[in-house]
Amino acid sequence: MPLNYKVFFNDCMLSFSTPQDAPPGICHELVSKPDRAVVGELISAFEASGVRNYCLCHPEPDSLFRIFSSFFLKFESAGGIVKDKSGRYLFIKRFGKWDIPKGKLEPGESPEMAAIREVTEECGIEPPCILTSLPSTYHTYILDGQRVLKQTWWFAMEYGGSPETTPQKEEGITEAVWLKPSQFDIILENTYRSLEVLIGDINWE
Repeated sequence: MPLNYKVFFNDCMLSFSTPQDAPPGICHELVSKPDRAVVGELISAFEASGVRNYCLCHPEPDSLFRIFSSFFLKFESAGGIVKDKSGRYLFIKRFGKWDIPKGKLEPGESPEMAAIREVTEECGIEPPCILTSLPSTYHTYILDGQRVLKQTWWFAMEYGGSPETTPQKEEGITEAVWLKPSQFDIILENTYRSLEVLIGDINWE
């Protein structure tokens, strides 16, 4: 797992990092004793603050993140950043917002299997090939009064099949399009904060 975790509370991002790797230009706090009581207070304070970017720092961010995640139900999904032979990338429009194809893991399914299946189903293309794994993203929401933390496993994929797509309309997907990096402004004008950050973190060339 990566040392720099990024968790999205709607449009607000909470990061976990070592002190030396803390993202520049954002507020951060050094957590000297990461126990449940301290972390619980930090979660509540962050949720109430409305701060857009905040980082919790500890020499062992994995340990701090494990304590943080213990406050949530945990779900998993997986998706693919798919590049075709001409250097275009695959995006979908779901419920009116631009996104990257992804979906929840089915019982007994690995993240890799789920990512390939979801890309294939949501875009109506042939199965792509995974090149490498990418850092996961996390987001939170409330389900039946309980906090949920969903991890999305991301994979870089290559695709050599037909460029024709068939959006999975029963899943609220109205478009599945191939775009060059020079066209990503179209996506950034109408997408989720987590996808904005993901796009900024990846080398698209």
